[in-house]
Amino acid sequence: MDSERGLWMTPPPDASPVPPRFARAGEVLDLLRRSPASSTSDLAAALGVARSTVAERLDILGRHGLVTSGTETSQGRGRPAARWAFNPSAGVTLTGQVGVSGVRVAVTDLAGEVLGSEQLEQDLAAGPDALCDLLQKGFAQALANAGRAGTRVFGIGIGLPGEVEFYGSPGDGGASWSASSFGERLSEVFGCPVFVDRDVNLMALGEREAYWPESRMFLCLKVGTVIACGLVVEGRIVRGAAGRTGEIGHVKVRDSDLPCTCGSTGCLNTVAGGAALAESLGRQGFEAHSARDLAALARSGVVEASQALRRAGRQTGEVVAAMVNLLNPDVITAWGYLVDAGDQFLAGMHEAIYRAALPSAARPLVLEPARLGERAGVRGAALAVIEHTLSPRHVDRLVSGSVPA
Repeated sequence: MDSERGLWMTPPPDASPVPPRFARAGEVLDLLRRSPASSTSDLAAALGVARSTVAERLDILGRHGLVTSGTETSQGRGRPAARWAFNPSAGVTLTGQVGVSGVRVAVTDLAGEVLGSEQLEQDLAAGPDALCDLLQKGFAQALANAGRAGTRVFGIGIGLPGEVEFYGSPGDGGASWSASSFGERLSEVFGCPVFVDRDVNLMALGEREAYWPESRMFLCLKVGTVIACGLVVEGRIVRGAAGRTGEIGHVKVRDSDLPCTCGSTGCLNTVAGGAALAESLGRQGFEAHSARDLAALARSGVVEASQALRRAGRQTGEVVAAMVNLLNPDVITAWGYLVDAGDQFLAGMHEAIYRAALPSAARPLVLEPARLGERAGVRGAALAVIEHTLSPRHVDRLVSGSVPA
């Protein structure tokens, strides 16, 4: 577990010092990525160091392809000053969003822009080894299709559904699905760090950075087979002490004693999750075996399906209303089959939140469908990888040769 970021990664970060002549190269790159500074003088002033120090670091970064020198501009008399820029094409990230019945893989540049993606079919019941094989082949195919075969891979990010235990250790119930079961293998194959997190955390990060960068308290709901929530505060994922922040599908709801997969009864998932709704419609004689089937029935005009979605939205909204009172989010987005089915689910959420939450917290709240759609998870995974691999500390180690090229 990466103690700094709270997600699982392999290999673990190396905290050993780098040679002084490479130190602060990462800070120069970070300034180019995040601030208007672009000339040697601007960068030196921002860092409080000599221009010669910055020039040396820019030369090192340039040899690694991480920066480019653009058009020179005049600063009055004397030699024109070169303008420097971060080069997002210096490498790629590989990302995977793993669902219960399928996997989406993608290739992104170092700014997190998706260069190409592939949808793969896979049943998680096949186990971690089969998933690792699928990811390995899918990444190779995605690189080829994006025209980036042979490009340096800076890191791999994988989002797993919350039902899969990836913090396990040998001897516990989730050991077969611990991140080490495939993270280390992928790290060896591609020669880069591998990051594993809950899919909803990465969806929240991707959605917030793409469309709501000013949001201070951002929630992203995943409403599909089960219901879960990712929380991003001031741009950082909040995972909790055991990585389980946002498991709202296991909050107890009124008037239910149905058994849940967690071993308890009366959880939100048992009455409002897509699997539970599909099972209920199936008992009424409809052809519904999954959240996807439920959404298709609602879109085709089946009244019972729409009513079930509205009711599920209200039940979910009652749980979310407590979160609104506790956390006072400014934006909540929702992603998944229950939202894709139409307006009923979110309409039900609106009703419950405005009825149960404090008016002062509910009135300014934005509640709407997620905008990134199927790419939310892979983009969020890319951002998680980039924030580590392009952090000043890691870049210093990269350009010094401490991190394998």
